[in-house]
Amino acid sequence: MLNDTGKHTLYAILGYIGISAVGYILLKQFGAPFVAHQPLVEHASAADRFWDLLAASLWCLVLIGIIVLITRGYRNKQLMSPGRESSKKEIYLLLGYMAFAQLLGFGLGKLLGFHAISFHLAGSIYGTHEHLKLAEMLVWSFYNFIMYAVLPVLYFTLKKGYTLSQLNIVSNQNVLRDTIIIIIIIVIESIVQLGGLSDALLSLTPRQIIFGGFAAFIFNLFGTAIPTAVFLFAILYPRFKAVANSAVIPIVLGGLTYTALHFFDSWMVFSSPGAFLASFSALFMQYFMPGVVKSVLTDRTGNPWVHMWAYHVFVPHVIIDTPHFVDSFDIR
Repeated sequence: MLNDTGKHTLYAILGYIGISAVGYILLKQFGAPFVAHQPLVEHASAADRFWDLLAASLWCLVLIGIIVLITRGYRNKQLMSPGRESSKKEIYLLLGYMAFAQLLGFGLGKLLGFHAISFHLAGSIYGTHEHLKLAEMLVWSFYNFIMYAVLPVLYFTLKKGYTLSQLNIVSNQNVLRDTIIIIIIIVIESIVQLGGLSDALLSLTPRQIIFGGFAAFIFNLFGTAIPTAVFLFAILYPRFKAVANSAVIPIVLGGLTYTALHFFDSWMVFSSPGAFLASFSALFMQYFMPGVVKSVLTDRTGNPWVHMWAYHVFVPHVIIDTPHFVDSFDIR
């Protein structure tokens, strides 16, 4: 007989398989409108997109196995959170705030003549490959940094009386151990992403890699990496753990929340119900498993900053987005 953890793991796997099957049907039925602006892939079938997404998800499972292996036997302090009842109230507050911030970002981006502001800059993953203006990049990064990092920390420290340690912003974990984990994941992910996802970085000149990579690092650090680490994994995720009487449910909720934070990414298509459903299916398959990987890294290390350095700002964003910044800034 399976214990509760085994049951929850089985339910999560079956749920993912079911949702993926529905996604395959939707993509077959309605196509893949979210790749319409990418010349290199616009002729690929929706089925090809599905299998690419599924392959990426399966790799995430392998990566989770590696993370569990390299953190086996480690003893870390638990992520700090208030009691169960307080955590439950704060989860509702944080999720409501997240929905508000996403809707406000959508409206603000459109009002300024930009793309909707979500957790990925326009042109990352899928979508437009047009030259983005510096103003849009600055607004995107400042908005996310302020809304998802600065304001939540100010609210919980000044209004609720938490310390930075109680919010997991300051970590007292083993720095050397965490650094080793970060380096291992970066090396593995860099090889996989350059070999299987995109090797466009390798076609750039050293000057383009240096300046484009620096721009990709800085904008993504403030625009998505720090906001994700602070809002989701330092503040919200520990409250999931406090409320859920399960080792698996918080990890699943972390993946779902990470997906929701990208709801208005520029490549999402809302022009018709079919286009939306197909895009939403891809959104889930694109972000859920990476969100699960980030949750596992946070859970296993007790440090919400490890995933940021190991599995976000350098890989994938510097590796994948550097050519986009080189193009936008016309770096020669």
